[in-house]
Amino acid sequence: MSLGMKLLKFTAGTATGTAIGVAVGSLLAPQRGADLQRSTRQLISETKSDGELAQQLTEGEMADRFRNQVSDPSALTSEGASAAR
Repeated sequence: MSLGMKLLKFTAGTATGTAIGVAVGSLLAPQRGADLQRSTRQLISETKSDGELAQQLTEGEMADRFRNQVSDPSALTSEGASAAR
């Protein structure tokens, strides 16, 4: 089989798969398009906020652990920075 024929079959298969996916997605979507987009944006926003909170908590825990290891309660603070100067 020639390269051109393979490419044509691949393109036709891709187009058919895309059309079937769009049709099934439209029929089985749990909400209307605008509602689904709104709820997806809200989920992304909540997930981002949760991630930022988790990052802050982890950074605080790591800083506390470091302060305990070096026995310096002002390490990694603005007070510790000015004392080091």
